[in-house]
Amino acid sequence: MAVETKDQIKAIVQPRIDSSKKVALEDAIPLATPFSAHIDVCSVCNFKCSFCFQADNAGMKAAKLKRGMMTLELFKKIVDDLVCFDDKLKKVKIGNHGEPTLHPDLPEMVAYLNSKNITDTIELFTNGSKLTPELNQKLIAAGLNRINISLEGLTSEMYRVVAGVELDMDEMLENMRHLYDVRGDCKIYIKIADQTSPLNQDDDTVFIMTEAEKELFYERYGNICDEIYVEKIVPQWARTQFDKQNKVGEAGMYGQEIKKNKAICPFIFMYLHFNWDGTTSPCTLDWPKKVIIGNTKTESVLDIWNGKSLNMLQHAQLEGHRDKIDFCNDCSAPMVCCNEDLDEHAAAISKRVKKMARNPICDQPLG
Repeated sequence: MAVETKDQIKAIVQPRIDSSKKVALEDAIPLATPFSAHIDVCSVCNFKCSFCFQADNAGMKAAKLKRGMMTLELFKKIVDDLVCFDDKLKKVKIGNHGEPTLHPDLPEMVAYLNSKNITDTIELFTNGSKLTPELNQKLIAAGLNRINISLEGLTSEMYRVVAGVELDMDEMLENMRHLYDVRGDCKIYIKIADQTSPLNQDDDTVFIMTEAEKELFYERYGNICDEIYVEKIVPQWARTQFDKQNKVGEAGMYGQEIKKNKAICPFIFMYLHFNWDGTTSPCTLDWPKKVIIGNTKTESVLDIWNGKSLNMLQHAQLEGHRDKIDFCNDCSAPMVCCNEDLDEHAAAISKRVKKMARNPICDQPLG
């Protein structure tokens, strides 16, 4: 059987940042409604991928990081709070710090979110290892619009070396094929990193994908997804072992040309990230929770978005002080994970970004 190239598969070959139309962020700020909300329903992961903070046991211990699962009650409270914004969000993203398919209430969470009609897209981030025909059916029936599946290798041996797990690749492939067959209008994106390294930090081997391996990736997965891409591995998790060992290169995660030493992080103007325990960060890369701007257990999402903590953080970066903000000063994500560049627009944005008046209290009933 001839190996299919990326020109012969059904899926579109493109990075996920190109899957939706973008607006000029510099002109849209300040946003009355965030573009998206990221809800980390489960910060526990069944993988320990070498490039991720989940593999850095010493780093997590030093940060006194607590991990767990969000309660269904808290999830519903966050969703009910999102109803209070004037406009629908473009996306609500579930997962990022951990593996969301480990959460037993995931389908119910998706269904509840879908019932509130507060976002154009409900998006899930997963390593795909826990997808089963039963879960696939439940997620699609619940109203999932998009699922991003991150592969860590093409063989069981690679998963063992780079993620520390025993995985039946044939079984996972069949489960992903089933998801594609029942997906309906849900879009599936499958990606793999162009290189990786062993979980064992004493082993300095670097596994770089060959052209033959890339062709195998497209052949195997290019007809069971809607979009597919080989992403570049980049130092995005600040203050982790991998991040300390790797420098920012000439290209970002999606192959985009990057500007090094960005002074302003675009993420803090675009979305909110809700940790499993209700604490809220302005950026999903804040894994050790160093830049907490609120807590949804005691505050409304609307108040956090329009609140003093986020406003002060935005002004500090607009004034060129990102290097003085704990954790932000070590983060490479603004350079390697997005295309937006606000540096040249700082003065104009500063004039517009003022303390926004609090919107009227939303009377949307809970639950």
